Amino acid sequence: MSYAALQQYGRSSGSYLSGREIEVIALNFANRKLREAQAPQPRREALAVNIRLWSTLLNGVQDQNSPLPPILKQDLVSVGTWAMRYSNQALNRMMSLDPLIDINQDMIDGLSAGSIAMPEKQTDNAAMAPLQSHHSLALVG
Repeated sequence: MSYAALQQYGRSSGSYLSGREIEVIALNFANRKLREAQAPQPRREALAVNIRLWSTLLNGVQDQNSPLPPILKQDLVSVGTWAMRYSNQALNRMMSLDPLIDINQDMIDGLSAGSIAMPEKQTDNAAMAPLQSHHSLALVG
């Protein structure tokens, strides 16, 4: 399910998902595709989903309005860059997809554990307004 589809579902059903919940759903979707990818075509599709997901996550992390602490942004960029590079390599070689599944699961666990500490100056509603209208995953809930 695409991010746009998730947003549309939230608007039409009256239940609104936080950015964090959407990210968990997207990461679970990618992991399901990666786990089920036994044949060449499903494998390519699963890897493409993973690349798009991490690209979207990285765009959100690198957004100037992202309230994440700089060290967390750096760590997420490093992990995301690795995940995209590994995914691209796995498109051309029969490499295990387990490391990608593990990284995605670590992200799911982290997003599900609780709130990310945000700097005090950026927790007010005015600072959060740009994120609410942002169309990529923002890595905050």
